[in-house]
Amino acid sequence: MIEISYADGFFIFLLLWLVFLAVLAWREQLRCKRHRWQLVNSNLFHCDNCHHSFIPDEELNLCRCPRCNAVCIRRRRRDSE
Repeated sequence: MIEISYADGFFIFLLLWLVFLAVLAWREQLRCKRHRWQLVNSNLFHCDNCHHSFIPDEELNLCRCPRCNAVCIRRRRRDSE
């Protein structure tokens, strides 16, 4: 049998916990990065009928509102300079 002191056993136990926590933190960071989204004003649509704002999956100039199915046109972004 392998002889191990209490200090070495505690060190190995602590090291395994740190590796486990590092793997969990890495997985959480990947998950957050994968599901992150950002609002891009050039893709933002606003329905004039039901006043619903939404972002379509693809980059389009014309699409239908998911709430009322009305045709929405992408408006140009106005920069206030």
